Amino acid sequence: MKNAIRNAGSALVRLDQNLLKWAYSCHYRKSHFLNILVLIGDAPFWMLSVFFFAVVGEFYNKVALENISILLMFALITSNLLCNPLKRHLKRLRPYADKNLQKLLGIQISNRDPGSGSKVRESFPSGHTIWTSVSVIVICSQFGWPAVPLLGWLVVVMIFLRPHLGVHYPSDALAGLALGSTVGVLTIYLSPALIDLLKYVKEHSLLIFVYWACIGLFLFFGFKLWKHRT
Repeated sequence: MKNAIRNAGSALVRLDQNLLKWAYSCHYRKSHFLNILVLIGDAPFWMLSVFFFAVVGEFYNKVALENISILLMFALITSNLLCNPLKRHLKRLRPYADKNLQKLLGIQISNRDPGSGSKVRESFPSGHTIWTSVSVIVICSQFGWPAVPLLGWLVVVMIFLRPHLGVHYPSDALAGLALGSTVGVLTIYLSPALIDLLKYVKEHSLLIFVYWACIGLFLFFGFKLWKHRT
């Protein structure tokens, strides 16, 4: 039994490495579109999305957009509370920093995303995939199925892009998808309570400042943490 488990584990490791080699070896061309995709997958984009939905929802009196702001804020905070400890404690070496891996695969892997792949021992899980998947799930839950094809492709692209850039294993990206999906489902489950909380705050003029203060603190500490990590 132990040998079977060990052999299965070894097979998964080899599959992970071979998928990394395939993704990284696909034709790479640095472009503005690629830079935009990397920017979209990073935490600041989704943190600013919280502010965007809150402001537009307030200005145009769109309750659905305001609902997304509080759901997205909860989801991103929860994701970071789970993601950052995993990165710090597991300390998985990124592919571009693992010389033994590169020797084993017979390729040289460089960091094609120096802006967000600078922490060499924070490969697992992929933050880009977590933030993208949880945000897409939350937004689609409010806009309905028509939003899935409009945003869903970002998750698929991010799963491929992180190994392609040499900063993550495919297993890092899939773990990010699993974690992001779990938090996304949890957020949807708690959404009635969170939306009721926002409705209660909106009905009391004095408490509206608390809502905007929470968004301000979320952005301040979120960007501070992101800057520290990069």
